[in-house]
Amino acid sequence: MLCFSVILFGYPPGTTSPSETSTISHSTRIKRDHHILTGICNNSQTQLYTDNLLPQSCTEVVALLNKHGCNDVTDSLDLSACSQHPFASGGFGDVFFGRLWDKTAVAIKTIRTYYKPGEEALVYNKQAAKEIYTWSKCKHPNVVQLTGLAVFRDCVAMVSRWEENGNLLSYLSSHPSTDRCDLSVAICDGLAYLHEINIVHGDLKGANVLIARDGTPMLADFGNATLDISNPTLGFTQNDTKPGISVRWAAPEMFDEGTSLPTMAGDIYSLGMTILETFTSEIPFPDKTDRSILVHVLLQKKIPSRPEQIIPTKSIDGNKLWAILTQCWSYDPKIRPSARAVWDEMKPITSDNLKEIEDENEGGSKGESDGNEMEDKE
Repeated sequence: MLCFSVILFGYPPGTTSPSETSTISHSTRIKRDHHILTGICNNSQTQLYTDNLLPQSCTEVVALLNKHGCNDVTDSLDLSACSQHPFASGGFGDVFFGRLWDKTAVAIKTIRTYYKPGEEALVYNKQAAKEIYTWSKCKHPNVVQLTGLAVFRDCVAMVSRWEENGNLLSYLSSHPSTDRCDLSVAICDGLAYLHEINIVHGDLKGANVLIARDGTPMLADFGNATLDISNPTLGFTQNDTKPGISVRWAAPEMFDEGTSLPTMAGDIYSLGMTILETFTSEIPFPDKTDRSILVHVLLQKKIPSRPEQIIPTKSIDGNKLWAILTQCWSYDPKIRPSARAVWDEMKPITSDNLKEIEDENEGGSKGESDGNEMEDKE
């Protein structure tokens, strides 16, 4: 999610209990169900929801998505084993720890979103359905698998396996000898897969890369994900919900007033930052505040400083790796490489070839230089 912070948990406004929908006629339900499922299935830009046909409760949202192949695990949740408070919260939702009745540990993410007055239920249910459906279509070893969806505390929730290794930075902290090249290639592969099925992630960063038990990195959190509007494959329509922006990873164009939706080119910029994060075990621009980053990137058009000790100039693959990253950070989004191109360029790079090559004469030259400097000072 966005940078997690502790907040008070509350039910999303505008949701209603299942009992409040009992007055809807059978014919209206059939008409609404047909309209929504058509909107999900069609390749045209048919609207997914209209004001009159919107599901009136999260229970109905779950039921409708279940009809379209999304697994409903509501009855499989052991509510007595689920945490009372979210362990993480952000601008788009809360994440709880839970267990299924078979003792499987799971993460339960509820959706929260921004809305206009009077549109709470419409925007909430639309955002939830969109994220769940988008995530449910992803089948790749480097993308977190959606276990199912559920009604959890009067919210539409997404359920996935609990990953004890946590996210990228926490894993690197406890496993410092992990091969950073392998991790980076796998992250590239996950993003390339999403782009190849016309999904834009929208918030790629280390915090949204979870590590499986075997050390495999998996892209997670589709709160900002969109179906590429230049080549739509589903009938989701745009709404007024503004995507959250992670300043340190976001492409410069995402701060333009006219930009409303994430793009694949924006994902590539974030990919470069995430690869840098993988090698340095630090967030981008670790010595800068968010405000100073805006000046640094938007006004001065600068990129992160090269970590010479980690990506040394005097190494076989160092300059190649840095060239890949700087291409990802191109100020012009049109000249950034594709995710698959980055993956292809990253594959030959090895950790051994990122080790600095020692100059046989470096020691003597350095000693003579230091001595001359001492004489000058005297």
